[in-house]
Amino acid sequence: MNLLFLTFFRCCLITSLWLCSTITVANTLKIAETDSTIDLVQHFEWLVADKSIQLSDIQKHPQWLPKISTGTLKPHENLWGKVTLSFDYNSKEPYLLSVGNPYLSLVDIYLLDSKDRILSSHLMGADRDFAKREFQHRLFLAAIDSSQRTIQVFLKINHDGPVTFPVFLDKQSSVLIREQILLAVIGFISGGLTILSCYFLITYIFMRSPIRFWFSLSCAGFVLLFLNTSGVLGQVTGITAYIANITTILVGALLLSSVKVAFAILERVPPYWRYVFYFLGCALVVVAFIPNNQLQLYLVFSLVSFAFILVTVLASLYYNADKKAANLLSVIGLSLTALSSVSQVVLFYFDISLSQPLLLLLDSVIMLGLVIIALAIEAHEKVLTHRHNLKQLDVINDLQHFYKLFKNSAEGLYTSSIDGELISVNPAMCSLFGYDNEQQMLEHIHNANQFYANPEDRDLLLGEIHQHGKVLGKEIKGLRKDGSEFWFSISGQIKTENDQRYLFGSIFDITKRKQSDISLEFMATHDSLTGVFNRREFEFRLKNALQKASIDGSELTLLYLDLDQFKVVNDTCGHKAGDMLISQLSQKIDKLVNGKGTLARLGGDEFGILLEDDNAQMAYLLANKILNTVSEFRFVWEKNIFTLGISIGQVSWQANITTPEQLLSMADSACYMAKERGRNQIHTYSQDDKHVQRYASELSWLSQINKALEANQFELYYQHYQALNQNKQGHHYEILLRMKDTEGNIITPSTFLPSAERYNLTSQIDRWVIENYFAWLTENPEHNGQLTQVNINLSGHSLADNELKLFVLNAFEKYKVPYNKVCFEITESMAILKMEETLEFINTFHTLGCKFALDDFGSGFSSYNYLKSLPVQQLKIDGSFVKDILIDPIDMAMVCSIKDVAKAMGMETVAEFVESTEIMVELGKMGVDYAQGYGVAKPTPLTSFSPLN
Repeated sequence: MNLLFLTFFRCCLITSLWLCSTITVANTLKIAETDSTIDLVQHFEWLVADKSIQLSDIQKHPQWLPKISTGTLKPHENLWGKVTLSFDYNSKEPYLLSVGNPYLSLVDIYLLDSKDRILSSHLMGADRDFAKREFQHRLFLAAIDSSQRTIQVFLKINHDGPVTFPVFLDKQSSVLIREQILLAVIGFISGGLTILSCYFLITYIFMRSPIRFWFSLSCAGFVLLFLNTSGVLGQVTGITAYIANITTILVGALLLSSVKVAFAILERVPPYWRYVFYFLGCALVVVAFIPNNQLQLYLVFSLVSFAFILVTVLASLYYNADKKAANLLSVIGLSLTALSSVSQVVLFYFDISLSQPLLLLLDSVIMLGLVIIALAIEAHEKVLTHRHNLKQLDVINDLQHFYKLFKNSAEGLYTSSIDGELISVNPAMCSLFGYDNEQQMLEHIHNANQFYANPEDRDLLLGEIHQHGKVLGKEIKGLRKDGSEFWFSISGQIKTENDQRYLFGSIFDITKRKQSDISLEFMATHDSLTGVFNRREFEFRLKNALQKASIDGSELTLLYLDLDQFKVVNDTCGHKAGDMLISQLSQKIDKLVNGKGTLARLGGDEFGILLEDDNAQMAYLLANKILNTVSEFRFVWEKNIFTLGISIGQVSWQANITTPEQLLSMADSACYMAKERGRNQIHTYSQDDKHVQRYASELSWLSQINKALEANQFELYYQHYQALNQNKQGHHYEILLRMKDTEGNIITPSTFLPSAERYNLTSQIDRWVIENYFAWLTENPEHNGQLTQVNINLSGHSLADNELKLFVLNAFEKYKVPYNKVCFEITESMAILKMEETLEFINTFHTLGCKFALDDFGSGFSSYNYLKSLPVQQLKIDGSFVKDILIDPIDMAMVCSIKDVAKAMGMETVAEFVESTEIMVELGKMGVDYAQGYGVAKPTPLTSFSPLN
């Protein structure tokens, strides 16, 4: 039994030793003499353990894995790796173990013998003192003595970023060879970029091209970034703790300088995109101070990728057509540099370790990209040079064009010094001053003062230029070579060229214009037909005379002359004869005035004479002479002999007269009264004259009517019609007109219409009424729908106005007013006077559907005779017959007579001035159709319309 147990125990022990031997063999890497370089990463076993676990605990840990993807370590974790190296030969040449990521914060390498005794330990890392490393190298190196046949290698890594790194085992000779090659490549790349940077910096100093300066900075930044990422910068400076931060700062600076280069080539990119990239570059600099390397790497990758994509999009949108080569090369160069940089970050981020040769290859691609960008800059500046050459060519062409203009200009052009020395002249200048050519003129004229008839004029000209900076069109009398004087217009200004001040001037001859100015001045103050003063000059002199009289109390008299029967000559013989008559008579009157006063033609056949001081006392005597002269004058035209008269109004100045208009109005009133009293006589103005007062009143109303038309001071009223013998639905009324004065008072038409008729303003008033009433109808469609008939008054002048007829036709179409709802009222007396025009107007609108009413019927002497000739549909019986029909049998008979005639002709009748219900009842019994008056409804503003109850 004991023997059986002992046999079983031995078997178990042998099995355990065999398993241990198998495991040891699996973790042991045999090194042959021919192995000069070995990638150890694939031979390591890995373990992620807490920072508190020591080497002694790690050795016995049972959870080692052949492969592990750590990504990033947690703050409390370390990455452990182990491998056993077995040297099967004796070699005196040592091996070097290298960890190829200079960014790693802590790298500890422990070398143990086969009995787990520590042969050596190497505590390194970017966060540790560079000077304490066994080898002052950019990578983490540890020497391995190959005389020890078996060596256990334990590797401890601590880093807050991606834990990616290559591990190689090299013979010392192999390391030296590879290092020499790597340093040569590093020197080539960094040296090439440095040379490129210096070249563009030097050329910037000479060419002052901003793009060269920024590209020089970009190249310098790439050199520093390359040396920093490869560990050379840390090896040279001995500072490795901030290698990741420095990388991020350099990337931000590179983005800023690269954007400057890219946007210099892409000229059309809007400024706000530049600010976006400036923000990205500054953001990268801020990211450098984030303590977490993993977050730093993520943000750098994101921001740089976004910047590259955005630059690519902008390059496709804002390229210049003349810079295709520069645009293409810059995009290719940026793409190579960006893709190479992004590739390194992506591989590093996804735990793919890069060997030094592969890193150098990717950095070489970056260098190639920068060289291509340099070519793009050269292409860009070639385009700029071409543009500059084109501009210079344009400038040369402009100069040639200017020279041709200078030589061939019709104006005289010259240049002189401030002191007057003549420097250049053109042919026109020579011709102007009588010289054969430029050379002759420059030799003869020693100073520009010789241009001027009065040499002091040049000093005055320079003073004006110094004051205002230039002078335009100054008229000066000049002196030609032969001594003759002429007028010229000069314009000039002072300019500085090559620290010298010059006067540039242009001159042209205005002698003919200056001579004609005398004629123009005469024409401006005199009547072109008669040669006497015109109205403008007369009013100017009258104003001055009034001011003088108000100051010193001197006498002043105004005569206003209006020819009688002048229209007969115009209508009989034409305007040419009328002009001849005016010319002859004005000469005779001018001889009578003979310097005693101012004679002016004020209108077609109207003259004014202004007499001052002693001559004012002789005004009436002079007026009588003029009256007799005109009466004795005989005008002969083509065997026709005409006699004329003249009406003269006289007014003397008084202290209450302050304006020329006031005095002219008074003289005009006196002249009007002379015409009213039989013409060909003199009337002296008096404020107590009732006829003058009436005329003045009419003139006053004339002004108010014009003002009301301009300021829209009229108001529409309405007055209902009452049907007497039948019920009628809808609105039936007459439109009436009122005027509002400045104080808002309502003025009836009887006050202002006589003046309007006298001065032919009724057509304008009728236009206002139609325009405003039709517009009101359009604004009140419901009222328009209920309207049966509206009566609108038209004056006799309107019936003869063809333009008004067209205006009314257009108003109907413009406001869409139905023709059949409008009845135009025309006055009997005016219809008879202008029968032909009245019939034409009635026929035009009657055809379209309008009705017509004859207003004030019965007031004329021939009412019945003309009634057959007027195609009206309604008679309005004159109110003078209606208001007394209850007490006057004759008025009753007249109304009955008018009603009977109207019925016989198929016309409706309207009785005006119906003051009471009794009159309205009696009219209804008589058979009158409608009543209108205060007994029906009073006139009311149209804006306050209310239906008839």
